[in-house]
Amino acid sequence: MTLKAELKEIDYDINLKQKDLNVLIDKMLDNIGSIDPELRDTLIFNTFGKLIMEDSLTDKQMKHILEVCLDKLFLGIEENESNLVFTRSFSALVIGIILHKDRQKVFLQEAIIIKTIKKSIAYLNLEKDIRGYVEGKGWAHSIAHGADLLTEAVKHPCFDRRLSFECLETIKRCLFKESIAKAPYVDDEEERLLFVLEALIDKGIKEEDIACLVLNITGDLQELKTREGYSLNFFWKKTNVINFLRGFYFRLLYKNTYPKIRSNIAAILEQWHDEVYNLNK
Repeated sequence: MTLKAELKEIDYDINLKQKDLNVLIDKMLDNIGSIDPELRDTLIFNTFGKLIMEDSLTDKQMKHILEVCLDKLFLGIEENESNLVFTRSFSALVIGIILHKDRQKVFLQEAIIIKTIKKSIAYLNLEKDIRGYVEGKGWAHSIAHGADLLTEAVKHPCFDRRLSFECLETIKRCLFKESIAKAPYVDDEEERLLFVLEALIDKGIKEEDIACLVLNITGDLQELKTREGYSLNFFWKKTNVINFLRGFYFRLLYKNTYPKIRSNIAAILEQWHDEVYNLNK
């Protein structure tokens, strides 16, 4: 029986024999980056989510899944575009679920959590393949999935607030990542990066650090324009930045927080709007 058929026939209401479950876990881990979107996304990822969140796994099994996914998180990380992005991206999602579960029921040692948090930051920094949906293969979505993982890392009680600045730098770096496609984000990656920022805010990051992030992002965009002029690369990065800042503005407005930062963002957005308007006159 193929893994796809096996997963389709799983009856979660019947307790799986522990030995059989161990075999199934390893099969899913071996195929976590399959280019078959139904197997990877619909079956393997959803099965991991169900097993983890519904307490169907032992602590030993959870730790095994975490260690394997952490190893897979950097496979082919030096490559711009290859199928290994699916392995990295979906390993990131599973790691995020495990961190989320550990917040509900502690089963991981602090040292493992700290290592996982640091690798979460490193992964999002190093990822070069920023494709969202890949025709015929489904969602790669590495930046979105990496952001989901980093959000869970920040939310974890073991997160060291001294890593906050590094996380802010990671968010900024993601907005300016280069890719072979050389196109702006089109699959809500900026929105997922906002979740990381919101998690940092909930952890008590200082208002001045948030304000500095906003200024640094728009400052880097201005430097890019000075360096390249109105290049396609500039316009694509501007799209990322504007969408991120616009989303952040409305999230703060919704929560009725940080009025000064909202005012600064509004002024920045107006400045870029006026510049584009004058350019097209």
